[in-house]
Amino acid sequence: MEEEEKTQKQIAQRYRDRVAAKYARSGWRRALFWVSLLAIVGGVVAIYFAQGRTSPEFFNTGPLSLHHRPLVNDCATCHRPEALAKGGFLEVVNDRFRRGAPSFARIDQVCMTCHQQHDFHQPNVVGNQSCSACHMEHNGPGPMPAVSAVDCAACHNDRDLMQASAELGKKTPPWRFRLNPSVVTPTGGRPNVLRLPRPPEGYTQVFPTFGEQHPPFQLHRENVRETEVLRFNHQRHLSGADIPMTKDGRKLDCASCHQAAPNGRYMERVNFEAHCQSCHSLQFDVRNPGFQLPHGDAQLVRTFLRTLPAQYGEFARREKKMTNERQIAEFTGQQVRQLLAQFGSAEEIERAVFFTKDPYRAAQQSDAATRANYAGCAYCHTVQAGAGGAYPMPTIVAPVIIDRWMPHAFFSHARHTGLISCQECHATAANSRLTADVLMPTKESCTSCHSPAALPVKRASVECSTCHMYHAPDPREPSPGVGTAVSFKEMLLQRDVPTR
Repeated sequence: MEEEEKTQKQIAQRYRDRVAAKYARSGWRRALFWVSLLAIVGGVVAIYFAQGRTSPEFFNTGPLSLHHRPLVNDCATCHRPEALAKGGFLEVVNDRFRRGAPSFARIDQVCMTCHQQHDFHQPNVVGNQSCSACHMEHNGPGPMPAVSAVDCAACHNDRDLMQASAELGKKTPPWRFRLNPSVVTPTGGRPNVLRLPRPPEGYTQVFPTFGEQHPPFQLHRENVRETEVLRFNHQRHLSGADIPMTKDGRKLDCASCHQAAPNGRYMERVNFEAHCQSCHSLQFDVRNPGFQLPHGDAQLVRTFLRTLPAQYGEFARREKKMTNERQIAEFTGQQVRQLLAQFGSAEEIERAVFFTKDPYRAAQQSDAATRANYAGCAYCHTVQAGAGGAYPMPTIVAPVIIDRWMPHAFFSHARHTGLISCQECHATAANSRLTADVLMPTKESCTSCHSPAALPVKRASVECSTCHMYHAPDPREPSPGVGTAVSFKEMLLQRDVPTR
């Protein structure tokens, strides 16, 4: 109200007086200016004179991490002195004022003297981050702090940057993009890896965190179907009424066939001898439970069938414990005659073995303990008829089982064992009847635990580095004479051991 009673001229004069008072020089302000200036100049001068006389510990911002601890008394290993031209210190200070802080390229080059044979990221990255941008040193004597999702989001949540990467990726040859190094060359041999083509825009969708807007896994986004020629019905094996108990009296479950590899990361490959034969024996003759066909070689199966008298003779000696050759010959002749009476001819026996999907199930009325449970090669395999000749050699299409469905990601079954059941992640397995079904977990099954919104008892890490590796391996061969330094690729491969 007081302002309203004054004239406009009086109000304007009052504000001019306030502005003049704000910028008016006083003894206090002059003293504050000179003290500040002397402090800055004095600090610069002190650094200049102290850099050659003071212990490097004076400038140390904190202790080195565990892996760099041997370098604690040798700062120059990483912080190599900058060569000063004529003009020395003043010239460097002037350069910093004009161009800002120096590039991290110099310290990155030092990092790569030990961490050799790697590139920063995939080739469509517009601008590589410095090592020091994500790997923070001098933060304590323990392990170096893990790279956080914030570091990844600096690029992956930047729409302009991701668009530029997508455009660069379209001009980059596909062969330059590499898979996770621990997938390409794992301990124990080369796996069968699913290699889906890169999306048109590459993997450049913008999102802040895994729980927020991370795209669905490519398997599900593109509705990938299994092309495996081996027929298998998960639903029947997990809940079928006619599925027998295992040898130790348990109901068949996921762990009956899917067992973790020694390093705990992935599952061992399912194979017939270890996981199938106990139920699906190759019992060939209803009357002789121990008389079984060989597995894994169609030519060997044909040879077995065409030498049945000799095979029955060996069976009599091994299983029947017969030693009298005349008795063995009588047993052999009797078994062969019974088979011929059942099938009509040797050619029909062979045809039934290779091509009939269920040749012996007519004996269902027999006692379950004695009837043959062999169901023919075509019951599980794709069998193709051969060409040429009266009885051409059939071909059994070899199964190719995918070992790594998500080769761009890191995963360890060992870290999840005991925390969740198989069905919580592989939820569709119990109702799957087709081999074509890909039963890998969806993104939603992962975010039920790996999300800030998860229940406290299930909440798990949401950092990008939990599943992904930033660095892509350099395709170049290691140069000779690199000494004993551990390569960056070897350091990544150490993650095969489930230690975290």
